[in-house]
Amino acid sequence: MPDINAAIGLAQLERAEAMRAERQRCFEYYLEHLGGLDCVDLPVVHGSLSDHSCHLFWLVLKESAPVSRNRLIELLNEAGIGTSVHYKPLHRMTYYRERYQLSEQDFPNAERHWRGCVSLPIYPGLSNEELTYVVAEVRRALGNRV
Repeated sequence: MPDINAAIGLAQLERAEAMRAERQRCFEYYLEHLGGLDCVDLPVVHGSLSDHSCHLFWLVLKESAPVSRNRLIELLNEAGIGTSVHYKPLHRMTYYRERYQLSEQDFPNAERHWRGCVSLPIYPGLSNEELTYVVAEVRRALGNRV
C-alpha cells in the first residue's frame, strides 16, 4: 500500500467512531419517525445500537402497502431522494438458480424481503431537516398509513 493511502486510512480511522455515531443518530431518527407505519417492517436491532455500524437503514414493505417497492423508489427519486436495494437473494442469481435448481417458492421470507426492501439515505452529514424531509416523503408515498 502506498504511504499516501495509509495516511488517508489512518486519518479516517480517527474519525470512524464519530461517523458511526452520526449514522446512529440517523438510524434512530428513522426508527422513531417511521415506527408507526403499519405497512412496513423496520430493522430490529438486538443489543445496543452503539455496537451496530448503522451503515444501512432499510424498510420492508408489507403486502398491504399501497405501492410496490419499485414505485416507492420512483416516488422518492422524483422527490430528490436516492434509495438503494441491497442483498439480492442468492436463489435469484443466475448461477445459483441454474446450478442448484432453486425456486422462488422455496424461499418465501427471502422473497418477501427482496420484493419489499428499500434502503433509505444514511450518512454522517445527513441533517435533521433532510431526515424530516425523507420521512415526510416516505409517509406521503405510503399514504401516511399509520
